[in-house]
Amino acid sequence: MIILLLDRRSYYYSTKVSMKSAPKQVPQSRVLEKGLWGMSRPMFLDQAVTYTIPLVDMYFLSRISDSAAAAVGAITPLVFVANAFLIVSAFAGASIASQRIGANDYQRGNATIAAYTIFVVVLALIAALTLNHGGPWVASAMSLGVDVEQHARTYLSIIGWMVALWGCRVIYQTILNIYGEPQWNTYSNLVLFSVNLLGNFIAVYGFMGIPPSGVLGVAIASIVAAGVSLLFVMLVVHVKLRIHIPLREGWRNFSVLIAPVVMIAAPSILEPMSFQAYMIALNWIAAEVGDLALKVKVYAYNTFLFCLMISIALAMATEAIIAQRVGRQEFELINRQLKQTLKISLIGTTALAFVWLLFNKSILQIFSDDPEVIAIGLWAFLLSFLAEPWRTVNITIGSALRCTGDAAFTSISSIVVIWLFSVPLAYVLAVPCELGLYGLLIAAVLDEFIRALIKYWRWKNGNWQYLGVAARERGAA
Repeated sequence: MIILLLDRRSYYYSTKVSMKSAPKQVPQSRVLEKGLWGMSRPMFLDQAVTYTIPLVDMYFLSRISDSAAAAVGAITPLVFVANAFLIVSAFAGASIASQRIGANDYQRGNATIAAYTIFVVVLALIAALTLNHGGPWVASAMSLGVDVEQHARTYLSIIGWMVALWGCRVIYQTILNIYGEPQWNTYSNLVLFSVNLLGNFIAVYGFMGIPPSGVLGVAIASIVAAGVSLLFVMLVVHVKLRIHIPLREGWRNFSVLIAPVVMIAAPSILEPMSFQAYMIALNWIAAEVGDLALKVKVYAYNTFLFCLMISIALAMATEAIIAQRVGRQEFELINRQLKQTLKISLIGTTALAFVWLLFNKSILQIFSDDPEVIAIGLWAFLLSFLAEPWRTVNITIGSALRCTGDAAFTSISSIVVIWLFSVPLAYVLAVPCELGLYGLLIAAVLDEFIRALIKYWRWKNGNWQYLGVAARERGAA
């Protein structure tokens, strides 16, 4: 620990000295200049495209069969776990880099970007190999029908490479957010969407002599789309914006630069991974109830994912702003910013979720013509609607806490709630109480509600003001 602190002090001194001779004409962050609306406007479209992609995949899979759609929907949380592992790591690094840049320390800010780039690339390879080799085993262990299980195993055997490419793409997404250029992420997602749509069409219907390839083709389309969009953002960052990422410096000082990132990333990774494991557990219970419950749960959950675009877009913009203001110690402005974001997110998400509820039958008919699926869809959509406001609070306050450095308490408390309360309650309501799918969704509403209250209390507590990287370094000194 003493050696690490000495390393940090010596690195801090060396970068201050070297900054005197650093070139002045370097790209500057425009986050605070753009503010909430300037940052979030392109992010709305960005998230709209992001959350449309699972719906498009689900639509094309449902053209193959309900079993294909249910299979991929049932094991999609495994893909989300791997994605969350990489996304949270990249965003943890971005929050530290943003705090540095907010304090006008571009040299250490860019070096931090280089360090977490190396970190996330390694994690991406690990995630891909783990998902490709371990995913089919998980699918076999679930109580899935024969057809559903076969589709799930096929999809999971290669989709890890999409996750790896997506993780590398997230690195560039955070760089563009840090520098106040989120509109390029929107263009990247439009590229991703277009390539994925074309690939899905070819996979399901064939094209100019190319035969339909089913679930395998849908997975390959996702991999190709992720690769093309990654290439696009790489060209934007390095050629268009000419942002230099000092990988050599990031590697040379890796242990010092990555330490504060890991302090945020390690606990932050646990919560989304735990939540996606919770989604797998719910799918597992739904499969025990029956294929019908699993199909409706998958359709309702994936449809309501689209509602998250508002809260996540605003949360990402707010996170970029708050991280830089933490570097400036502008705590009153941070509180005002979070209140504004929370108010707008709640209004927007609730309104969109209400539209989904209102047109539940029409939406379900897009994916399935099974009268049993459509018959119970109203109640599934109603319970999903009731969860949305609390999920919005969780996303908005949770991301704000993480970017300030206060990640451990919120992650641990969420994990405790999920596994000691929510999962047991879901099982009891669904199986012994014979509420089936409705029992699962009631438990999900209560889960979001309790975790939202805990996060709100933690923010009001104000402990986050003393956990930023600058505050920690002052304490270490």
